[in-house]
Amino acid sequence: MKISKWIVSARNKLKMVLAVTTVAGLLFVANMFEQEQVASIDESFLSIYADRLVPATTIFEIREQLYKKQNLLIGLIHASNRDIPTQKKDVDSCNQRINRLMSDYKKTYFWEKETDHLQAFEADIQQYNQIENIILSRSGGGNECEGTLLAYERDAMGHFNNALHQLSALNRIQSEIGKKMLSDSKKTMAGFLLLSNLETILIILIGLIAHVLIYASRVVIQRRIDSFHMN
Repeated sequence: MKISKWIVSARNKLKMVLAVTTVAGLLFVANMFEQEQVASIDESFLSIYADRLVPATTIFEIREQLYKKQNLLIGLIHASNRDIPTQKKDVDSCNQRINRLMSDYKKTYFWEKETDHLQAFEADIQQYNQIENIILSRSGGGNECEGTLLAYERDAMGHFNNALHQLSALNRIQSEIGKKMLSDSKKTMAGFLLLSNLETILIILIGLIAHVLIYASRVVIQRRIDSFHMN
């Protein structure tokens, strides 16, 4: 009864209205921040896929193509004349595939370290391809096979191994940055859960205030009914 009297007074009604308005405002602000957190989480996971997972897969495919064309070139050095045109075509196909993969890789988001390793990789692969072209033009099997193989091992293998080293460095960067992005996403998720819990508390608080107001209104109405019957 005392609670109802306190609520129905004009001054305290204003306080209750202000309290409900404040809680509703906090709920609105929390909801806005929550939406931003959700958008941030969504963007983060998209970036992990598009800018880390895709490049890592691309690097793996480039490595596979490098090994494939290396085996083709060594096989071509030992090949008979009738096999050379087909193997040269296969080597050229590998180079085209690597170029397409590199083009796709460059469309992703780059960190500074990635740029350095990528430029080093491109420099080594360019040198390797030049030596490869020379060997392709000389390859014809026969007595020159041993000399061509020695030239390959002397001139080309260093660039080939350096290119693989740069790919490994790029792959490690994808893993490191991916872990950092995942850690940031977990922090964002923790913030999202905190806001979600805050929203729940505010909703419960609004419900309690509404319940008190309804209770007070019923008491006032009942008192008026009782007074009417008594008169």
